[in-house]
Amino acid sequence: MREINAVAEAWDFQCLRCEHVWGDLYETCHADDGRPVVWRRRGIVTTPPWVDQSCPECSASHVKPLPSRGYRDTPKIPRQN
Repeated sequence: MREINAVAEAWDFQCLRCEHVWGDLYETCHADDGRPVVWRRRGIVTTPPWVDQSCPECSASHVKPLPSRGYRDTPKIPRQN
């Protein structure tokens, strides 16, 4: 059985238009080989943090993702067949 490891990652973003900085928490589910299987934000499947971001202040799409500021291991999730 293939195991999936869920890891919570805190990401920060900076708008290159208005310079607003904000953070968000993502959950990544990785397979045994370490490759991401799925990204979730607030429980909803989403794109990775560096794709399709827009500023919550000015709605600009010129957003710079900053390096992840931390990880938190969550329990392993067995793969459903």
